[in-house]
Amino acid sequence: MEVNERFWNATLEEWKLGFVYDDSEACYICLVCGERFEEGEVFRVPGTERWFDAKRYAAHHVQHAHNSMLEHLLELDKKMTGLTDLQKTLIRQFASGMSDKDIVQRSGSGSASTVRNHRFVLKEKAKQAKLLLAIMELMESGAADAPRFMPVHAGARQVDERYVITEEEYASLMKQYFPHGPEGPLASFPKKEKRKVAVLRHISLSFKHGLKYTEKEVNALLKTFWEDDYVTLRRYLIEYGFLDRKEDGSEYWLNG
Repeated sequence: MEVNERFWNATLEEWKLGFVYDDSEACYICLVCGERFEEGEVFRVPGTERWFDAKRYAAHHVQHAHNSMLEHLLELDKKMTGLTDLQKTLIRQFASGMSDKDIVQRSGSGSASTVRNHRFVLKEKAKQAKLLLAIMELMESGAADAPRFMPVHAGARQVDERYVITEEEYASLMKQYFPHGPEGPLASFPKKEKRKVAVLRHISLSFKHGLKYTEKEVNALLKTFWEDDYVTLRRYLIEYGFLDRKEDGSEYWLNG
């Protein structure tokens, strides 16, 4: 199971922890980068003489490698969280324990009553989210034949109809555009947006979470899919948020 799929299949409690336990592999897996911590092993905390078991080290990894799960979730696109930039800023301040008065003083504008109103609105959104979750679970419990959709990658710039791809559609597109097998090469590069997203999604799976790639390494990997125009693939992977890079192009990495 890929990182994005595992992330979206996680429970609310697992999202808060930032990792899941995989019974089949007997390990804890980070929901952000996919790093694994095998049960029964002990892990040394970098820079110290302390040793943690797999579960405790998984929590330590999330906190120190990804700056807390709260921060990771807040960095997701507005289309996914439904939160404005102002709400995200306020949530960070609320989570840090700042009072309404402290928040007003730091911002230099507004009033304590305005901040309290934002707290109220967020709590109301939480109630609505819980109700919607219950409604959706009840709906799906009676819809055994409902289509299953492919997960949207966390780095998606804009979530819209391009991402409405069922598992059946995705499998069909893979056969069409990768007739010689999933390793490539591409039969052609699609013009339609939905097909383009599906193809780019598949190609992005060749990159590993947590690794940094040079442009030369990225090009070499993409040439296996489209040797004649790997630069176009690289550009679209960045444009659609599958990959990210430094401004000078010295490093690339899998987004989200």
